[in-house]
Amino acid sequence: MCQVNDYKNALPTGPLFPIISNYPNEIVTLYLLVPYPASRVRRNRYVLVITDHFSKLAEIIPLKKASARVIADTFFDIYISHFGAPVKLISVNDPQFISDIFEHLSDRLGIRHVKTVVYRPQSNRTERVNRGLVQMIANDMNDQHDARDQFLREFDYAIRTAMNETMGRSYAELFLGRKLIAPFQKLVMVSDGTEFAVGDFERLFDEARQNTKPKHEKWEKYYDIRRRDVQIKVNDWVLINRIP
Repeated sequence: MCQVNDYKNALPTGPLFPIISNYPNEIVTLYLLVPYPASRVRRNRYVLVITDHFSKLAEIIPLKKASARVIADTFFDIYISHFGAPVKLISVNDPQFISDIFEHLSDRLGIRHVKTVVYRPQSNRTERVNRGLVQMIANDMNDQHDARDQFLREFDYAIRTAMNETMGRSYAELFLGRKLIAPFQKLVMVSDGTEFAVGDFERLFDEARQNTKPKHEKWEKYYDIRRRDVQIKVNDWVLINRIP
C-alpha cells in the first residue's frame, strides 16, 4: 500500500545506464516521427529517421505508410544495402518495430534488436537528433506544410555537414571517414582533394570517444541526481505504473 499511496512523492527509481557506441554502424536507432498532414504531391505523412549512434549521422526518409513491412524494407534498401547491417538496432516499443517482419529481418542479418519503452526514451541519446529535426521542420515549413517532404534531403545534407561540437568533427566525417565536398567547394577547389580524407580511422574514432566521455559522465551525473537507487530481491512485490 505504501507504493500505491506514496510513490509519486519519491524520486523516480533507477540510475542512468547510458548506451555507449565505439565506432560507426555498431549501433543504429530507428525513430518514426508523428504523422503529419499528407504532402501535396507525394502524399507522404511519416518521416523515418535512421541514425548512427556513434556519429549521429542520420538518414531521413519520407513515407506514405508506416507499416512494419514498409519500414523494414526501407531500412534494408536505404541503409543496410549501402552501409551494411549494424551490430545492434535500437527502436521504441511501437507495434511496427516489434512485428514478426522486423524480428525476421534482425535474425536473418544477425542484428541484436533492442526495444526501449515508448514513454521512456532517455536510453536513446539520438532522441536529441530527432528533436532537432522536428524543430527544423517546424521552423522552416511554417508556410509549406504540404511540401515538407521535398526539403528533407536538404535537411539531411545540412545535418551531415554540420559540426558535431562534442566530437569536433562533422557527422559525415565521423561516419564515412571523410568530409563531404560542398557544391561551392567543388567550384573553387584547385587541389587533388586529399584534404577531405581523414586517413587514420582508429585515431579519428579514439579522438571522438575521448571527446564524448566527459559529456556522458556529466549527463549521467545530473540524471542520477533526480533518481534513487532501489535494490529489488527475488520474491519482492513491486508496483507497475501503467501509462494509459
